[in-house]
Amino acid sequence: MFLLKSVWDNILFHAKRSFLSVLLITIASSAMLLYRGFVEYSEQGLALGFISNSGHIQVSMKSADEPQSTDNTGTALLSARDMETLRSIYADMPAVKSSDAVLNFQGIIGTDTDTAVFWGAGYDSPQHLGATDGTPVFAGDQSLVLGKELFETLKLNTAQEPFVNLMSSIGDSGLLTGSFAVSGWLDTGTPQNDAGLVIASRSALLDFFELKDSASYMRVYLHKDTDMPAAQAALDSYFAEHQLPYQTQNWKERNPSWEQISGLFRNQSYFINIILYILIFTALTQSLSASFMERIGEFGTMEAIGLKRSSVIQMLVLEVCLINLAGIIGGIVLAQLGNSLTEICNITMTPPGYTRAYRLSFYITLPAILTTQFFIFLTGIISVLHPMYTICKHSTVQLIHYNGS
Repeated sequence: MFLLKSVWDNILFHAKRSFLSVLLITIASSAMLLYRGFVEYSEQGLALGFISNSGHIQVSMKSADEPQSTDNTGTALLSARDMETLRSIYADMPAVKSSDAVLNFQGIIGTDTDTAVFWGAGYDSPQHLGATDGTPVFAGDQSLVLGKELFETLKLNTAQEPFVNLMSSIGDSGLLTGSFAVSGWLDTGTPQNDAGLVIASRSALLDFFELKDSASYMRVYLHKDTDMPAAQAALDSYFAEHQLPYQTQNWKERNPSWEQISGLFRNQSYFINIILYILIFTALTQSLSASFMERIGEFGTMEAIGLKRSSVIQMLVLEVCLINLAGIIGGIVLAQLGNSLTEICNITMTPPGYTRAYRLSFYITLPAILTTQFFIFLTGIISVLHPMYTICKHSTVQLIHYNGS
């Protein structure tokens, strides 16, 4: 208790020096947390976008040797009976949150003057995708929402209630043409995707192609992202055990670009992290070590008035621990304030290759806090090794008259 009180008195006596040390640790701590949070946000945000579009898991028909009814992407269609069977399987899986069916179609879309190739999909609840301008497509609507680039290519105007002509085929329907109203357009942020994007109601497409209830695949959404490997393994095992003609693909398999982009994020973060850690380590050890070395004479005086050398070293360690803890707490608070500030000010960023800006946020996780703050704390302890060595090496008289030479 005496040592702790003495340490606190020393901190207050050197208030300005202690405050600057705490401030330095706070800035270093928050900088590391915010950078880790930004990298995590970029990676997780990308993953959430892919999961929202494709589901955690997609279930479709296996390829078979005998002819099957397929959509015009070559995917064998799930029948109404297949979908009912799959829904009954999902109902017995606690990890499954929801599921829906998707019908792919593609072909040529145009007006009286302009044409383009499109790739589209019919959803059970297409209104969830929304529309940047105009009205979303609702279940059963005989209308379409186009990608922004495709909408502009066809020179359409939502104020004029435009119509477009489609030419496509699915299954045994043959080549069909028909007119659809365009209720709006959607900017997904990716020009390459928007250049041919068409969103429709699955039930409306079934009526247009005069098909029975069918789908290209079913999307499965889970309660937790971490449940995906176990859920996919359980589905594969069930299909194999009961000899069901279905196959699964998770969102990573459906979106191989995620691994490439995520790998790029990780490689960049490793390189920048190394530089950041070296700079922070050098700055903290130099600053804290110099601060304590300037007080070597003070520690010698403490020893001269009767304090044991081991107690002096303990005081030194306790003091740097308290300063470290204060700076770490301040860093965590500052990082959270910085994150809140970006949300309040609605600060946005536009990722490379995208046209839409997204709200900037810092995804600060518990593992990130533990690893970064352990590094800060360890750096603080290392910074007092030289002062501790100096105290152990020199006599009391030498410490009192120590001038650093």
